[in-house]
Amino acid sequence: MPEFCTCGTKLVEDARFCHRCGRPTSEEFIEATPAAPPPAPTIQDAVQAKIAQLPVNFSNPIAIRVALLVSVAIIPIEMMPFLNLLLFVWWLGAGWCAVLLYRRLTGSVLSIRAGARLGSITGILTFLGLAIVLTIGIVAAGNEFVSQLEKQNPDVSKVVRDPTVLFTAIMLFMALLFALVVAICAAGGALGARFAARGKR
Repeated sequence: MPEFCTCGTKLVEDARFCHRCGRPTSEEFIEATPAAPPPAPTIQDAVQAKIAQLPVNFSNPIAIRVALLVSVAIIPIEMMPFLNLLLFVWWLGAGWCAVLLYRRLTGSVLSIRAGARLGSITGILTFLGLAIVLTIGIVAAGNEFVSQLEKQNPDVSKVVRDPTVLFTAIMLFMALLFALVVAICAAGGALGARFAARGKR
């Protein structure tokens, strides 16, 4: 070890650095500790990441699970008195909530098109649940339901008593209901995806 530093200061015995300028008194090769390797992804993380990259359609299990969960949650609300007057709002909210729940489960932000697809899947499942509940209610009511309709409007008896006309009326009503539910839920999904993407920025 030299007695003087390059700056002219006399070095203290066994000093590793100059107490004036801080220069090291000798060159030491300190081996850098190797950085710890990143933890290997678990099988569950790998599967989750792979599923998150799937397109949003009926082959995506997370999309189906989310849509089914939201549709099951919204059906009781649609059946409640007074709340059922806001059906359009609940359908719009169903699509929106499906996008938020999908993002929470996968961590991926959906595009507007993918959000609309997820909303439409939610709408299809919501329509199926609603159709089942309505069918059970009409079958359970039976003749009482028909007689009440006839009391309110005598012209309805012509439709109810004729099987062909009744079937056509039911199909038209179900087609209109299907189109409304799917379209509004898809709009809610698109809006949810748009605002989720804006929030991420």
